Amino acid sequence: MMDESVLKAIRVLYAEDDVYIRTLVARFLRRRVAKVFEAANGKEGLDIYTSNKDEIDLVITDIQMPVMSGMAMITAIQKLNDTQPIIITTGYNDELHTSDKVCRNIIKPIDNDKLIEAMLCCLGVNKG
Repeated sequence: MMDESVLKAIRVLYAEDDVYIRTLVARFLRRRVAKVFEAANGKEGLDIYTSNKDEIDLVITDIQMPVMSGMAMITAIQKLNDTQPIIITTGYNDELHTSDKVCRNIIKPIDNDKLIEAMLCCLGVNKG
């Protein structure tokens, strides 16, 4: 059993353009973490990150989004903070939609246990 209690203190930026998925995952996260910043695309995510970077412990992002892709947002965030833990969520299991520059790549549909495990791992709590 994973110790999820450490998550109660963290703040997450979650970027996802699909409203249904964003609503479900954000609700799941809100029950487990201190705060969730929601973004509908990469530009919104980057704007939120830039304004709140000292408050954000973990970034979870989709890759294919309008306005600015998740990959472009990740690149910009890593220029601001190259140690920022980032998890990619994507419906595609290929090199265009995943990256070895992030902590974890999760293929949709998102499995809640895998997401929690990835979050703990990326925060250095659970090596897995």
